This record gives sequence, structure tokens and C-alpha cells, in this order.
Amino acid sequence: MAGGLGAGPASAESDDDWTEADVPSDVELSGTAISSHGPVAAGEGGVVLARRVTGWEPIIEVGPTTESNPLNDIAVTDDGRHVWFAGGSGVIGRYDVEAHQLTDYSAPEVEDEDGDTSEKTSTWEALDVAGDAGEERVVLANGSGEALPGELTDDGGVDWGTVIEPGAGTTITGVALYERDAGFVADSEGSVYETTDGGESWSEEGVYVAEVGLEDIAAAGESDATAVGESGFIYEYNDPGWDEADVGEETVLAVSRNDGDGLAVGASGFVYERTDDETWEETVQPAESDLRGAALGTDGFLDVAVGASATAIEQGSYPEGTDLPQTITLSKEVPAPIEYTLEVNGEIAALDADTEIEDGTVEGTLGNGDEHEFAFDGRIDDFEVSRGPLPQLNVSVNGLEVSPLRLSDREWSVVDVPIGSALYGAAAASSPIAAGEGGRVLRREDGEWYVVADDGPTGNESPLNDAAATADGDVAWVAGGSGVVGRYDLADDELEDFSAPMEMTSTWEAVAVGGDAGSERVVLANGSGEVLPGEYDGESVDWGDVVEPGGGSSVGGASFLDDATVYVSDTNSKIYRSDDAGESWEEIGIDGGSVALTDVAASDDDVHAAGGDGSTFRYNGAVWTKKAAADGELLGVDRRNDRGVAVGASGTAATRRLYGWEADETPTDAELRDVVLTDDFLDIAVGGEGTVLERDRR
Repeated sequence: MAGGLGAGPASAESDDDWTEADVPSDVELSGTAISSHGPVAAGEGGVVLARRVTGWEPIIEVGPTTESNPLNDIAVTDDGRHVWFAGGSGVIGRYDVEAHQLTDYSAPEVEDEDGDTSEKTSTWEALDVAGDAGEERVVLANGSGEALPGELTDDGGVDWGTVIEPGAGTTITGVALYERDAGFVADSEGSVYETTDGGESWSEEGVYVAEVGLEDIAAAGESDATAVGESGFIYEYNDPGWDEADVGEETVLAVSRNDGDGLAVGASGFVYERTDDETWEETVQPAESDLRGAALGTDGFLDVAVGASATAIEQGSYPEGTDLPQTITLSKEVPAPIEYTLEVNGEIAALDADTEIEDGTVEGTLGNGDEHEFAFDGRIDDFEVSRGPLPQLNVSVNGLEVSPLRLSDREWSVVDVPIGSALYGAAAASSPIAAGEGGRVLRREDGEWYVVADDGPTGNESPLNDAAATADGDVAWVAGGSGVVGRYDLADDELEDFSAPMEMTSTWEAVAVGGDAGSERVVLANGSGEVLPGEYDGESVDWGDVVEPGGGSSVGGASFLDDATVYVSDTNSKIYRSDDAGESWEEIGIDGGSVALTDVAASDDDVHAAGGDGSTFRYNGAVWTKKAAADGELLGVDRRNDRGVAVGASGTAATRRLYGWEADETPTDAELRDVVLTDDFLDIAVGGEGTVLERDRR
């Protein structure tokens, strides 16, 4: 609860009066900090709120695990970009305010001082973080008096240190890092401990032991810290000793420090401010609820305190106009003009653009060589192009390149196909392919679908459950019931039979293809958890050894990243990766998973899996993060660049947008079994009763 010291945009004129703000969640708030985009707060039910120019709004509603565990503390990196929070049942999360990305680090597996390893699922009471985003160190503490240090790694994971009890198991109530490797913890027995080696060891030597239990601690430097506690006591550390101040009878619950400034809050809504002569004075009491978190505003942002009964009080004002904290830049590579409309739910101001702006909506035209830049606050609600090619736009949000398709909201439409039987798989070949019941294979050409195979590669009408294309799109493979496997050459319009490989006639549930046509690698997987790799040599397939990555759990999805790296998902909530095109496998998650995984899709940035409970799971190379994407069961997922779509039961569809996965409206109740994203910005979903949905993103 030390409060954040992250930097913000240029300052705005401030107001010295404390006022109570409206909060959109009726929950107890336990901590607050200042990110580079403004104040944030965390609390009951896993909610994380962000203060915008228009007020507070939720950015996370159910915590990092989607289980609604309470969050007890929140802190930010030195640059304010990464927001960390932790709480009940071992939950730990990090939110990137620039990329709008949540990462889950809950229940870390760590080693204690005795060398024993276990998952830490106890309740985290406090945390703090130091260092800039990407290089930060975090220290967490729990009710058992344990402190856990961790350092962010290059792959997005955390290198957790050893769990240490600085004291004798007394609840640690506050953590304050004044440098990346140095800081303090305070406990409920009145002790303060210091580390100078990043949390590997802690010392009480020379540190004051208070006469009352401590509730929080904040540090502005090596010899400049403040601890607060019961009976209105505030303790100031001025090396080598501590000075005591009594500000009243109410417990002081939280404190924030920034250079010489200080803010403390506590029971019954009391607020205390540090004066120029380093004394503490009680100020106006704007709320009566207990205040449990405090953060001094920096560089133009508000001072904030939060607490019980969804209480948030503020002092100061929010940046306006060109000082708004977020940015979006638009440019293009085509000579033709592009007319666009950009909508945000807050305020927006032009930094470098001659456009019309009204009520958060921009209408503009990009001419040859133009670049339009805006400062804004809140969320981008929509981005549409009324003239010109949307995919040819270059868009960056907060300095990060983003596909413009993740900002637009296009509708799905049902298209006519020449069959009425179910389609189970689709492939993004140079001409999209769909396959399904009765062994039928369909091809899309010039906007129309037609049948290229009526009864499958063997002619016995076995259903085809999946399809996949080579990297160059010249060939599509299909596989399904009774061991059927086929290779469709789009140029020759021929479906070649490779059924019953290695005399295996069980039902293939998934097929994946890596590499270009003529030398492609193929992976087949069945309901018994068996995976069969093969390599095509231009005429035949050299099939490898059958492997069971998951010991027999049914494999539902497979996806190549390149010609060697391939992933499979199974019904036991596990994902396996092979770096040798399927010859050997390594389990990469999902630890503690309980959801059947129906499909998997790999991209250069990350891996996504679809879950039977309507969730998607994102793997950043180190950890998995669950996200509730839709209400219905998800059965298929696809990724291309930074785009993503998932589909499932009863017409369910969800799209990966700028702020995460969001449910789509679709014009069908049919079960959607698979989805593909094409290079020419067409999304295609296939399913029951010959249903094909398309969405043109151009």
C-alpha cells in the first residue's frame, strides 16, 4: 500500500480541496497507485479501476485468474507503465497500461529457506515494485510473515527468489522499495526490516520497533521512510533513528511518500498530510468510511485515497487537452486518401492533425504523406474507414504498433454455400478451404463457395474434422473419421489420399501443417491422445513414431508456428510444444487448469488456447493468463499477427481487440466449430448445417 510514484504527463492546475468521487463498483477498495495513465485502484472481487478524465472505470473486473479473488494491494513500476496487484488465494497480476495487457503470475512455485518447494496460495497482504517496466523487481508479503522477491525476465516470466520470514512469522502489512534492490517491510507487531540485496536477506539491526502494530510503510529514499499504525501513530525514519508522532486516536492504515511530501489515511476517513517542516497534520475529513490506500499524485495527476464501501476521495485535477496521457498516431503507405472516424469514450485532442473533433469523435482524412497524432483519455470505442483500405493504415497506440483491425467493429454475415451438412474445419489456404460431414471439401473463389470433393479422400464419406494449410497457402490437408487423411493441391485441384497412416484407422480430431508446399511437415492427433508426425517429400509422407504427449487425453487442437515448432491442446487442460515438428513433446501448461482445451493457435507474439468454459488462455512464453471471452463454449481459435478470433457453441464468437477478448454478435445460433483469418483480412467461421460466417475486415 505504499502508493505509486510512476511518472505522468505534464501537470494541470490543481485544486487543494478533497472531494469524494463516484466509483462504478460497489466493493471495498484496498489500495491505490499512480500509473503513467493516471490513478488506479484495486479491491474486492478482483476489481481494478482506472481514473479517467471522465471518472473511474473498471479495467479488470474479476482479477488475474478470473476467480474474483480479493486484491489487497497495488503498486506501479518507476515509469508507471506496469501495474502490479496481489491478494487472496495467492493471486498476483500485472497490467500493462500502454499495451492494455493482463498477465497472471498467481500461485508461484517457490522455494523456502529450508529448500522445500511449494505453490504459494496464501493471501498476499502487501507488495511493492521498483525499476522501470520490463526490468522491475517485485516484493510480496503475506499474513504468515513471509516475503517473496521476484524479478521480471526477458520472456515475460518472473524469476522468483526464496521465501524468507524477516521476523518470526508475524503478518507483514506493508512493503516499500526505495530502490530496485533495497527497501523495507513493516509488520503487525511494530517491527520494520530492511533489505539491500533485493529481498534475499532482511535485517532489523538499527531499525526502530514501534510500540503499536504497524499497518503500512512508504519510502522516499534510503534514509527517508514513514511507517503508520494503530492509535494514530506515525513514525518517521531519519537515519540512524525514528521519530514518533501522534496524530490522533484513529488507526492510520496507509501512507504514501514522494520526496518531501507525504499523505496518510486511516479509519473513519481521516486524512493526514506531511508539512514542509516534516510534521503531520490532520486535514478535512471528506468521507467517513475507513480509507485503506493512499497515493500522492505526480506530474499533474490527482492525489487519491480509497477504502471501504467503494470510497474514493481525490485532491487536485486531471490533465486536459494535449496533456492527456494516451496517444494514437495514424499514417499510411498508399497514395489514395483515407477517410476515417475515431471514437473514444473520454476526451481527445489533436497533437498534429487538421481534423474535426466533437464529443470524443474525430473525423479526418489522411492525405499522401500525412501523419495524424492525438492525445486522448479513456478507451477507443471504435475506428472505421469510410473511404480507402483500412488494412493499409499504420496505427500506433501509446507508441506500440497495433493492427487497425483490432480497433474496428465489423459485423459477421451468413453466406450461401452449396451444402446443408455440418462443416468442422477450415484452412486459410490461398483460396480458403472448409471440410466436414460426409467427407465434403469446399473451396472459396471470387467470393463464392463450391464443392471440390463430395465424399472425402477415400470416397467412403467419412467425416473430416479438421483442415490446415501450408505456410504458402498452396496446399490444404484434411483429416477425420476412420483414419482418413487427404492432401488437396489448390493449383491442380486434386485431393490425394494418405489415409490410415501407419495403419492407424482411429478418428483424427486435429491436423496441423508447417512449412511450404512440397516439403511440409504434418501432425495428426486423435481422440486417444496419440500424435503422429510426418514429412511430405513431394510424393509421399515419411511418417514418424506415434507419441502420447498427455498420456492418452484427447487432443482437440494443433497449430504450427513455423516448420518445426508445433503445439497441441488436450481435454486435460494441457498444452504441449514440440520443437522438432512433432517427434518429441514438452508440457508447457496449464498449471492448475481445469478446463478442457478445444483448440490452440500460435503466433509470433504468443499462443492462445480456446476453453470449454468460454475462456481463452494466452501464453507469453513463460506463463498462461486466462481471459473470459464469451458466455458459450469455445471450440475453435485462430491467430494472425496480432489479430485473433474464437468461435463456439450456439453461434458464439469473440474477437481479440485492443483491450482484450470481447464477445461478438453473430447472425446464427448454429454451433461454430472452426475459424480462420486470411491474409487478405477475411475472417471465416464454419459450423453446423453448412453454416459459414464471413467478416470482411478491409
